[in-house]
Amino acid sequence: MEMPEWLQEGADAAGASVEGSAAGVVEQARFFVAGVADGLDVRLLELADRQFADTVELASGARTGEPVPVDGRVRGFVEAAGPVLIDAIRELENVKNAACAAQAKAEVLFEVIERTRQVQAGVGASALGRGTVLAVAFARRESQWMASRHMASAARIVREMPRTLEACSNGILSERRAAIIESGTDFLTREQRGDVDQAIAGDPDTLEVLGDKELDAAVKQMAYAFDREAFTKRLHKAESERHVNLKPVADGMAELKALLPLKHGVAVLKTLTAVAESARNAGDKRTKGQLMADVLTHRLCRHLPCDGEAQAGPADQRDPAGQAAAVANSDCLTAGSADIHLDLIMTDRALFDGAADPAVLTGYSPIPGPAGRELVLNSAGQAQVWLRRLYTHPEANALMSMDSRSRLFPDTMKRFLFDQDQICANPWCGAPIRDYDHIKSFTAGGPTAVSNGQGLCQGCNLAKEAPGWESVAAAGPDGRPITLVRTPTGHSYSSTRPVLPGRTRGRGSPRRTPPGLTDPQAEGPRPG
Repeated sequence: MEMPEWLQEGADAAGASVEGSAAGVVEQARFFVAGVADGLDVRLLELADRQFADTVELASGARTGEPVPVDGRVRGFVEAAGPVLIDAIRELENVKNAACAAQAKAEVLFEVIERTRQVQAGVGASALGRGTVLAVAFARRESQWMASRHMASAARIVREMPRTLEACSNGILSERRAAIIESGTDFLTREQRGDVDQAIAGDPDTLEVLGDKELDAAVKQMAYAFDREAFTKRLHKAESERHVNLKPVADGMAELKALLPLKHGVAVLKTLTAVAESARNAGDKRTKGQLMADVLTHRLCRHLPCDGEAQAGPADQRDPAGQAAAVANSDCLTAGSADIHLDLIMTDRALFDGAADPAVLTGYSPIPGPAGRELVLNSAGQAQVWLRRLYTHPEANALMSMDSRSRLFPDTMKRFLFDQDQICANPWCGAPIRDYDHIKSFTAGGPTAVSNGQGLCQGCNLAKEAPGWESVAAAGPDGRPITLVRTPTGHSYSSTRPVLPGRTRGRGSPRRTPPGLTDPQAEGPRPG
């Protein structure tokens, strides 16, 4: 039998056969793994541990904050090794991403080759492809269910999203982040998906600095602009799939997972957080997480049905069947509207005139304008609705500034920074905001102003206080606030604030400074 035309064309284009090319990948991969395994062996770690122990011993006789008198060669080694190791970590991350792209191509090729083999063996159309996913699952050392998800995503990326595949091959995009782009466009047409692929993954500098939540939001906003009706239908379909399940985990614990509409999930989390923080302020010694878990368990297992419903006995002694009967036709079986503070940012056009501008539930994904309007209107009369007017930059959609003479940020400025940053302002973090930080410290002369403020998670805020870390606040080329972070190893990273809803008058996509580089226009003076 002659070689199929499509396979012959592929061989001519690549200058090699499929099996020859795949064999070359295997050889290079094995050579690379062996080289990396030998490159940083355990002896280096033992040497570093000994040097650390010696330094700690010397530091025991010095005052806190004073330099430790160590041998100049040791100090030089430490200062030189840190930056090189960070470079190694970055390049190995790039290699992992490129390997995932090559693996995706191999999976798509294998599926076609295996189907071709099965057709040649006389397999009927109904059974065509059987066993393909399992073979890939064995190769990936994972379940068949996980392999099927990876293969479906790989097929769409390899066949329909060339820019995303290129970004993965160049090491910029990980398998997980590529799946974010792919899954966010699964309801679009092939042409629309290609436009999103070009806009998001076709700009490597912007793609480089987007965290997972920012990337997800950018994809959803663009997908919503292409097909608002399909996006809204997808939202309603997702709400219909809400459920609760339990998964046993290690050490006698279990993970209770609830898939809820975003507004209800945010309300539940904020309620548990508020109760836990109140108990902590009253002197409860349990951690915040322990309190939230205990409150959730108590309220679900021991509380009586809703007010006005029949009682079947004490809450901790009722028969489950009797308890179910007591609430069979009550409001206890509906989610209702939560009387809890939620931050929703939307344009006046979307709220009052019915425009389709997307809305943002602060700290979470964008939602369709009609869904945001419905959230506000359904709350009216059931919960307090407060409207605050926000003014944004006419081109960049960044919030305008306000300042204070106090060292601590007042509540109004905290609310402003929360709306501006939405999540931890550090690149790629995505954690909820817990602290409000002076980018240039107050003690170094930094003002208490939103232009010098940012919302950070607790971990990032504490890390920033370590020796050698510096931050600079500036304005990006598009007018949005930008923060440059310099690490003790001399590497620089930048982050910009999320774009708020509304029309952006500037042309083109906002430019971001890739991590590891500095923007001369935005750098400004280094803090003293």
